[in-house]
Amino acid sequence: MNHPIAAQFCLLLSIAIIGFGGGCSMSEITGAYSEESFEQLIDQDKLILVKFGSSTCGPCNRLDEELAAIESDSPKGLEIHCLSVCSNQDLAYKYNITGIPRMMLFRNGQKLGDHVGYQSEGQIRSWISSQNNIVGEVHANPFATKATSDHVSTPKKS
Repeated sequence: MNHPIAAQFCLLLSIAIIGFGGGCSMSEITGAYSEESFEQLIDQDKLILVKFGSSTCGPCNRLDEELAAIESDSPKGLEIHCLSVCSNQDLAYKYNITGIPRMMLFRNGQKLGDHVGYQSEGQIRSWISSQNNIVGEVHANPFATKATSDHVSTPKKS
């Protein structure tokens, strides 16, 4: 079922930012997800970062570069997926996507957090780490094993 508000948002967004161009470089804005297939995607025992955006959105395209850097050196158990608000209008409506880019972090079908707007790679890593702490010790922080020198460092809690 298409939602008129989501369709109008997508059209207005495309018209407003048509000059920026570009696209998603990760698991791509690969067509439309059904609600069932999206639920299967986020209902995994790993961190799933979903970015809602548009190929005509400049900040979305800049964020894609940051997410690509994270994906190229991502910890075990983190997946990054990019979804087009235009191709996934039902999901955009269900998750009340009113501003893009919008990142949401899921584990086991539970939304751990969300963020609207551009962030640098470091800000995204910090945000993921802080949101991942919500699930406690059972699921250790995926960035805790990142070594900055010869020893392993653990991110500080904010």
